[in-house]
Amino acid sequence: MTDARNSSSTTPWSRDELPDSGMPAVSPISQQLRDVDALSRAFERRLGTVLTVNQTDLTAMEHLIQDGPLTPSELATRLKVSTAASTLVVDRLVALGHAERHPHERDRRKIVVVPARASVDRTVQELLPVILGIAAIVDEMPEADREVVSTFLDRVASVYRAAVAAP
Repeated sequence: MTDARNSSSTTPWSRDELPDSGMPAVSPISQQLRDVDALSRAFERRLGTVLTVNQTDLTAMEHLIQDGPLTPSELATRLKVSTAASTLVVDRLVALGHAERHPHERDRRKIVVVPARASVDRTVQELLPVILGIAAIVDEMPEADREVVSTFLDRVASVYRAAVAAP
């Protein structure tokens, strides 16, 4: 049995080797979606660089900013990591000044992680141009166009939801 990774062939892999699975040609809209996806990921990397955090820490900050104070256990669940890993994330965020630990309101044995005000302000400062820019584009669109775009994006999201839920 030959392992493709250990093949003696010196010819580099080529996209032409992909089986013809009936895939349609890339449409301009598909390419635009790819571009938006790539740019969105690039913006997230830039935001992580500005805030000096890695992707996991940035995702944790997103949860804290959107959902408010969370226990390290709740944060672990949302990040899909162990509680030990969540503790390391919180330690890094606290050390960088992005979060603070506070006593839980009702359970003195627990702590909650709260985003630091300066960090939230810096994050919003970075996000606001994108948020306002997209809002302006939507505001300029006629209502009928908004409905078409909304329906299209809902259907695209449904395709992704199905792919994520697949076994």
